[in-house]
Amino acid sequence: MKKEFLLLLLFFCPVFWSGHAAQEAKVDLLLFDFEDPADLKSWSNLELPKDKEPPIKLGLSAEHATSGKRSLKLTFAGGHWPTITTTNIQDDWLPYRTFQADVTVSRPCLVGFTIFQEKSQRGEGWEALISRWTKTAFLQKGKNRVVAALPQPNEYALSRKWGKVIRFEIFMYTPHDGETIFIDNIRLTMAKEAPPQKREFTVTGTDWVVSGTSSAQAVIELGKKLKSGWKKPEAKTLAQVEEEFRAQYAEWKKKHPGAVLAILRDGEKGYDSKEPEKVYAGWKDAYFNSHGPDGNYRDRSGNRGKSATHEIFMRHRSPLMRVDMSSIPAKSHILAAKLIVVRANDKIQDDHNPHKKPTMWVVEPCNRPWHEYEVNAFEYARDKFWKAVGGMHWDKDADFAPVFLAHGPGQGKVNVWDFTEAVRYWTGGKHPNHGFMLHGDSHDYMIGFSREAKNISDRPAVLVIYEPK
Repeated sequence: MKKEFLLLLLFFCPVFWSGHAAQEAKVDLLLFDFEDPADLKSWSNLELPKDKEPPIKLGLSAEHATSGKRSLKLTFAGGHWPTITTTNIQDDWLPYRTFQADVTVSRPCLVGFTIFQEKSQRGEGWEALISRWTKTAFLQKGKNRVVAALPQPNEYALSRKWGKVIRFEIFMYTPHDGETIFIDNIRLTMAKEAPPQKREFTVTGTDWVVSGTSSAQAVIELGKKLKSGWKKPEAKTLAQVEEEFRAQYAEWKKKHPGAVLAILRDGEKGYDSKEPEKVYAGWKDAYFNSHGPDGNYRDRSGNRGKSATHEIFMRHRSPLMRVDMSSIPAKSHILAAKLIVVRANDKIQDDHNPHKKPTMWVVEPCNRPWHEYEVNAFEYARDKFWKAVGGMHWDKDADFAPVFLAHGPGQGKVNVWDFTEAVRYWTGGKHPNHGFMLHGDSHDYMIGFSREAKNISDRPAVLVIYEPK
């Protein structure tokens, strides 16, 4: 009997102690409250050999305190990623589920927090990125409550495998010289962050509605919806594609004698029927990387608007594009249109081959007037911030409209999609033309030529047949 009791005790004891520890961890853990002047002594500016940043002035302030009577006041002198750091780590942070902090700012901006464990690494390689926990937060003018989940997928930081928490840092992206922010009540809780909600995306030209927590999930759903009707695409040259479109134009001219053909490709003549010798220069495109985790913030801040090629893949790794359609008279009758993107990588990967399995691409319209040489995953123009990383915000004041203006499978070297509804969307007078993002369901992958491509024929193009009103 005693032996059975001991076995039962040994069996249930870990459960008991595990539950006991979790019960104790349910109490919020206050990390930094900034009430005592001595609190500042444990903080300093982060100094790295290869990243010299202007020093941040630290102080306590009676302004914008959200817990107690004081807050941490940080005054910046410019820089790119100036950071303060501390190794004053008390208690065990790992049992908790959610990070919270109160931050007061004078303008929309981006502030971040990083937690280092014993085995965490600095650097931009994948192993380094997943070894440390980072939260980048888009803030609005005034008081903001930053909330972020602590446990990460796939046992990325925070996890016991990385050891104890040994360091905590606070940083700001491109602060202005003399700018101040106030931080207070940094804490951990056992409360779970609210799960993301599904959104609906309409597919223009159909009565379909697809959904997901992001447009990346919605395009996957669209691909599954159309998978059964997929046929192996016929590989065509650019000359064949344009010849077929000109034949289509000839047919339209029979019914609409006033129809006009416009080829909107940078460096090519003939797009404007009123000035046939005028060379088109209305494209712009820029790639940026929204790939997670949040520790990837340095790459996310990069702009590749002058590159001759761009990666075109899923929603978090695709370029923005815009084609100027002002030469098409307002409210013209758009009869037909095609979007053409030429693949720069001639060798197609077997696991991303559009000739071997169904693929799906969509065109998602942007709502922000982005700048080709300034846009990145944080800003659509200098000091103009998206609502979420990569513009992945489709709620009120959406970065991108929850609409797919065009869709269809990839075709290999020369990719063509029906762009009729997209051109109608921007020339109908209801929607400003801020361009679009072309992205896919991960089954296809391409390095596509940009408008900066050396050969004019390699550059992306929109072919339009329209009848002026």
